Amino acid sequence: YKTKIPIKAVVSTQSTGELILPAQHAVSPALQSLRRWSGGVAGLAFFTALSGAFVAGLDAGLVYNSYPKFADRWIPSDLIVFSPTWKNFFENTTTVQFDHRILGHSLLVAICAVWVMSRPLVLPRRAALLTNALMGMGWMQVGLGVSTLLLHVPTWLAAMHQQGSLILLTLATWLHHELGKKRMKLVK
Repeated sequence: YKTKIPIKAVVSTQSTGELILPAQHAVSPALQSLRRWSGGVAGLAFFTALSGAFVAGLDAGLVYNSYPKFADRWIPSDLIVFSPTWKNFFENTTTVQFDHRILGHSLLVAICAVWVMSRPLVLPRRAALLTNALMGMGWMQVGLGVSTLLLHVPTWLAAMHQQGSLILLTLATWLHHELGKKRMKLVK
């Protein structure tokens, strides 16, 4: 059993007939970085969707129907009004909407970073397709969110925004899986 792994590594050949040495099985630093970022995007997508549930539950989308500012202010005056302070993040409609906006913008920036990082890499077809789909869905989701807010939360548009969050979370999780260590070991 001890000799099987080194022998497999030495006799493995690429389609060109070149010898694949064990060091060549390592994943590149750029690919490792992309995988870490994709995991961060998936986590951020989850927390953004979770904060969206608070927005929906508190009807926080009805409080400030302006974008990008909150009624001509970048930071609303009633952001932290409850005591203890932690209650604002779960019960204050202004804080809940503010958090959701910040998380949504941060998620879009992270998605754009993943997309830019993936451009110079030679990824498997599915992973390359997913980076493009994630980028498109990220922009679509922000557009749906802003439209929902500006149109005073019509139910049909709010439902589309919620469904979009599930699609975005699915794409981000799937991309992270596609960039997994076992799948990417033989890709240069």
